[in-house]
This record gives sequence, C-alpha cells and structure tokens, in this order.
Amino acid sequence: MIKISGIYHKIISKENLYQAAYMAAKARRYTDSVAEFNFHLEEEIEMLQMELKEKNYNHGQYRVFTVYDPKERKIAAAPFRDRVVHHAAHDVIEPLIDKTFVYHSFACRKNKGTHKAIDWAQKFLKLNAFCFHGDIKKYFFSIDRAILKDILRKRIEDQDLLWLLDKIIGSATYAGEQKGLPIGNLTSQFFANLYLNELDYFVKFDLGVKFYIRYMDDFIVFENDKEKLVKFKEKIRDFLKIKLMLELHEGKSQVYNTKSGIKFLGFRIFENHKRLATNNVRRFKKRLKKFGYLLDRRQIKERQIRDSVRCWVAHSSYANTNGLRLNIFNDLMGRDKYFGGLLKDVLCN
Repeated sequence: MIKISGIYHKIISKENLYQAAYMAAKARRYTDSVAEFNFHLEEEIEMLQMELKEKNYNHGQYRVFTVYDPKERKIAAAPFRDRVVHHAAHDVIEPLIDKTFVYHSFACRKNKGTHKAIDWAQKFLKLNAFCFHGDIKKYFFSIDRAILKDILRKRIEDQDLLWLLDKIIGSATYAGEQKGLPIGNLTSQFFANLYLNELDYFVKFDLGVKFYIRYMDDFIVFENDKEKLVKFKEKIRDFLKIKLMLELHEGKSQVYNTKSGIKFLGFRIFENHKRLATNNVRRFKKRLKKFGYLLDRRQIKERQIRDSVRCWVAHSSYANTNGLRLNIFNDLMGRDKYFGGLLKDVLCN
C-alpha cells in the first residue's frame, strides 16, 4: 500500500481553506457563528492558515446536546472555525483513502449511500438462504483512539498531517481518555468508516466471504450454509474484540433465514419488494405530532416542517408507500385541517 505524503500544504492552502469555509457553512449560513466568521472571512482564513502552518492550532470546545430520534444520542457540535479545519483535512485525504475501501461499504461515500446499499442487500438476499446481521455496541463511543491513530499511520507518512489528525481525534473525550469520537463531526464519520475498513478486509480476504455489505456499523454477511455463518459470527466477534476493541451488540447480531426478509437501513427487504420498517413509520408520526405542537406555539417555521417531511418522503418512496402516505395525510386532516393542508402536496404527490 502506497503511503500518503506531502499533502499538508494542500490542506492549509488558502484556496482549500476558503472552499472548506464555504462547505462548512452550507445549511448553517445564517447562524450567528457562521455570520461572524464570514464577516471577517479574510482575517479568519489568514489566522487559521498561520496557526496550522506554525502548528499552534488548538481545537475549540464542543457544544454537547442530546437528541432522541430514534434513540438517545449525544451530539457534539464543534465551533465553526474548527468545522472549517475538519472540512479542509477531510476533503483532501478522503478521495485518496476512499480508493482503498471495499466496494460494498456504503456509508459516507460518493456515489454510494443508503439506497444503493439496500439494492445490493436485496440482490444478495435473492442468492442466499441465510444471513448474519451484525451491529456494534455503542460504536462511535467505543472507537479506540490509539488503534485509529495506528490505522492512519499505516496509510499516511506526512508527519504534519498526522499532527493535525491527532489534534482532531483528541479534541473530545468519551468513556475516558482513550475511547470515542464526537458524533457530529465530518471527520468522525470518515474515521469511523476507516476504522471498520479493517473489518471489511478481514471478512472479505481472511474469511473469504463473497456476499458482504456494510453501512457504517451495520453489516450483513450472506450465505447458504447456516453453520458456516455461525462460525463466521464467532470469528468476527473475536476479531472486533481483539483487533479493534469493539463489542457486537448480541441482541441485534443474529443469524437468521432471509425468507422472512431483512431489516436494514429503515426498510424491511424481501426478494421482490421493500417495505418501510414499522419503527420508521412510528418515528415519523411522532415527529409530525411534535411539529404540530411547535407550529401552534410559533417555535418552528412552516418551511422547516415541509423540508423535513420532504426528506422523509424522498427516503420512504424507495418502497411502495403511496397508500401509507395517503393514510398519514388523511389522519392529519382529521385532527388539524390547517396542518394537514400544509403538507398535502408533499405527502400526496
């Protein structure tokens, strides 16, 4: 494997930092921190470049908050200037390292994504009678930083770049000093994907698995031989524990028959059709109730509600959900005609 070297100057170039500031500001353009940074854009970029060049850059403190969709998660939001640095580093190194990822890894990669992962899962399901569906316990909070740094050093020999990546990796602490990445960072998603690329290589090349798919910490091994899958599960559990210091979520990691379909990325997938998973629908209905509550109190804008619902419709439309969406609309109209009318064209088209 050819190691990456001599690219730190590209990361800290003004051109790249300006582009990173633009990308980091997307969808946050009107927040106070972004507006303040952009008002002094030239000075801010000049200062960042100097700090990175002289290696006296220090990461700011995170704003930590909790979300409950679908389960409780702590999100760590970095200061905007640090998000600019995250983008600057990520956008240069990601294309170089992505080339080494296995084909059937679908999270946070260009020209991949959930729908392609679902399509391949359906193809593999048609060819195999059984699957081992694995899930990793508290994945982001369990990533061992020392192991992550070793993985990066296998691929990168640019010492200046490694200094910066170490700064980012060490910028927040979870479960003690040695474990965890902050959910919410662009770089955390990339690091998390890279970390489990070690698992991908083990499954594909050491175990010789032909039908395998992964979306971040959610992965499936397909086989016609159930006993072989049981052995694969044991070997994967040992590899994760010994090499990556990770644990399988035993309650969610099971070997089962694919005839009853597989639940993957919010869908129940069968040989010839896909259904939206029940808990996905339940969460969406709960979200609509919350939107109605916030709208009555003028704590949310109609545009924000429509944008959120439009995203859900775009995702859910990957299965046959016309009847489901019509039922949701009719239920809304029965409870609140104004709120239902607001979403008619979004839900019913």
